[in-house]
Amino acid sequence: MANQALDGSSPRTFDVLLHGDPFCDLTFSFTDRDQLPPVGHEVFADGFSINPGGSFNISAALTRLGLRVGLKARLGTDMFSRYIGERMESCGLSPALTAWTGAPKPVVTVGISFPHDRLFISYGTPEAEPGASGGVTVEEIDRYQPRVLFTHGSEGVSLFREARSRGILVVLDTHWDVDYLRSEFLRTVLAEVDVAAPNLPEALEITGAADPETALDRLAAWCPFAVIKLGADGCIAESNGTRYRVPALDIKAVETTGAGDNFNAGLIYGMLQDYSVQTALRCANVTGGLSTLVPGGCEANVSADMVERMITVQSPELQEAEEV
Repeated sequence: MANQALDGSSPRTFDVLLHGDPFCDLTFSFTDRDQLPPVGHEVFADGFSINPGGSFNISAALTRLGLRVGLKARLGTDMFSRYIGERMESCGLSPALTAWTGAPKPVVTVGISFPHDRLFISYGTPEAEPGASGGVTVEEIDRYQPRVLFTHGSEGVSLFREARSRGILVVLDTHWDVDYLRSEFLRTVLAEVDVAAPNLPEALEITGAADPETALDRLAAWCPFAVIKLGADGCIAESNGTRYRVPALDIKAVETTGAGDNFNAGLIYGMLQDYSVQTALRCANVTGGLSTLVPGGCEANVSADMVERMITVQSPELQEAEEV
């Protein structure tokens, strides 16, 4: 069924369709400190990595899980774009929707990763900023017939309505922008998608809640399937009036950059396998958790076989998904 068009007449081009210009992540990681030094001081990091980031993270993770991904993106003449293009090719990500422009289009992020969390400083030329390339269109969902449309909401509700009317699952993740998180626009979008999966700080900002449970109450009232990523505490979710709590893997994280993107990939994978909500959330925790064992949000190389083995392991962190 994965390759069958909605009308049964022709194969689908992609399983998942999304847009977003990839970043180039320069990540400095620390193992023994939890804050930056004062202004004017210098400190040496314990680790350093260069990786594609942003939309590349989830695209690469989905590709390694065996799904065909259509990433609508722009790259330019700068060295960061060339590097991202090489990495797209090496991981098997389709170049079909990549537009190469005749000018530099760098979007660069410096990540500071602490054991418990991370922060980012990003730069992009005005025309290279996220969303500048334009979103997915109705014509494209008809042409490529994806099973899933992944979005951060920028395309707007009319596209989501069209996608859902065609039986396409619409999955939303948010990003840290206070104006966006507090906007009436996002409230409208939440009502028009199938799944919303913010992390905890974003969920608290969206809902104005002071704790995860209250935030989930409010998100679930706006969206059919609400998920809140809790990092080392796993995730909580509500779907069709049933609440779920799934613990994280019992592992020691090396770096958390891109863990949310990898979580999203695992969740989409689980849903496309028609797994139960609990099992799909386990898939998400596996991919998100394993991604933290290596530096860089796209370096974990988690396969579908790995996920399938992990979700059948007889261990508390995977078998005791709690239905509340």
